[in-house]
Amino acid sequence: MIIRSKADVDQFCERFGDLASWDGSKHYIALQDDQNNGTVTFMRYPDGTLTAHRKYHTFWDIDELPVERTDIWRYRKVLNRYLKTIDEQ
Repeated sequence: MIIRSKADVDQFCERFGDLASWDGSKHYIALQDDQNNGTVTFMRYPDGTLTAHRKYHTFWDIDELPVERTDIWRYRKVLNRYLKTIDEQ
């Protein structure tokens, strides 16, 4: 799976639980964001809430931020790198 269109974003959101790790309370995907020199973590809770937390060299989010589909599109480069590793396994 690669995010190339808005339909791919919808599919990614629907399949998030299949693509992510589970920590006992939520699914999550932690990604190295080389462009921003840090890590961005996407999380999805059992109620369907999608959030993100960014931790970069110069700043980090205090709290998790709600994620919209446009945010997924914005991070598609780093997400696609992760999704390619999933496809290779």
